[in-house]
Amino acid sequence: MRIAFMTGLAVLLGVASSVHARPLEPPSAAQLREWASPDCINAGKYAGFDYARALERAIRKEPFGLAQLFRATYTVGFDGGAGETHSAILFGLLQRWGDRRFAHVLRAQKLRIRKAVIDTIPIPPGSRLKFPLTDASAPH
Repeated sequence: MRIAFMTGLAVLLGVASSVHARPLEPPSAAQLREWASPDCINAGKYAGFDYARALERAIRKEPFGLAQLFRATYTVGFDGGAGETHSAILFGLLQRWGDRRFAHVLRAQKLRIRKAVIDTIPIPPGSRLKFPLTDASAPH
């Protein structure tokens, strides 16, 4: 599962950095669920919340689920493998939600959480202009 995630992330970032790349397709709900892996689920348990359930809610575009995932970014346990996976999931959700809706939920969070999320999302070079509202949600 880890190899599939890393391969998917490499392809996603490789395509994004290509000069002739087509617009990035958001990951499917199934891909996001697969990426969540035991690392994120265990880190969520350690932090005291159900990561899989928050992800499901975020996939259904429920602001509460997305906000839970934002808060997880600032939580102990979301480093290493869980942190890398979580970052890719947040970028996938940004693509699925769109800049305006994603930024709206993000701006409702405390500054330290907004900054952690902005610093965590692996937005490929040249793509920050596609997500200006999200990018402007916290200082860099």
